Amino acid sequence: MSMKDKANVQCRKCGKTIEVNKWSAVNGDKNPDLKEKILSGELFSVRCRSCGAVSQLGYPMVYSDPTKNIMIWLVFDDEEVGHIKSYYKTCKTQPDENGKTADKECRLRIVRNSFQLREKIMIADCGLDDKIVELAKLAYAKSAQQKNSSDKIAVSFFSSEGGNNRIEMYCASGKAFVSVLSADIIKKLEDKYGGKASYAEDRVYIIDDVWALELVRQYEAEH
Repeated sequence: MSMKDKANVQCRKCGKTIEVNKWSAVNGDKNPDLKEKILSGELFSVRCRSCGAVSQLGYPMVYSDPTKNIMIWLVFDDEEVGHIKSYYKTCKTQPDENGKTADKECRLRIVRNSFQLREKIMIADCGLDDKIVELAKLAYAKSAQQKNSSDKIAVSFFSSEGGNNRIEMYCASGKAFVSVLSADIIKKLEDKYGGKASYAEDRVYIIDDVWALELVRQYEAEH
């Protein structure tokens, strides 16, 4: 079920008050229109009726899609991250009235901005493992950095827009690198890191570049 609240925000340009919808929960399966607005960024943007300025909103949300077995929290507060982790750690070890542990089959993720939320949704829609995708982003960024040592890679992300799975990388200067994420690369990463990465399903909910770098370091230390 999707849920929203009304809220007032102030235009950053003219200072006028704007009434907006803030969605605390979005079910991507039952509300595909809201899902598309997350993917386009529209759900987190607001246009001032007075001056026309567009502002980006940042507010917590839980996104779910039972058909993809995924639940994603968009969280901005570090304390709330701890609460979510503690709650689901308990849920996974205490059976319910039917003798089953909560959300055992559901992939639980925490993201810290709307861009990461968008990326996780696209990865799930493509039927990919976000752990392997994060490792691919790290490998591609390392390769691009070696070819362009004078300009640091500032950000990289997965995209499936246009029907092509790819890793897009951007340098601090604005220079871009784009690499196709092929099935062969995914298979190689699964064969190399799959066993090491599988622990993340039960113990880690923030799967990002920091997580990927730490896993690679652990792997290299053991090999």
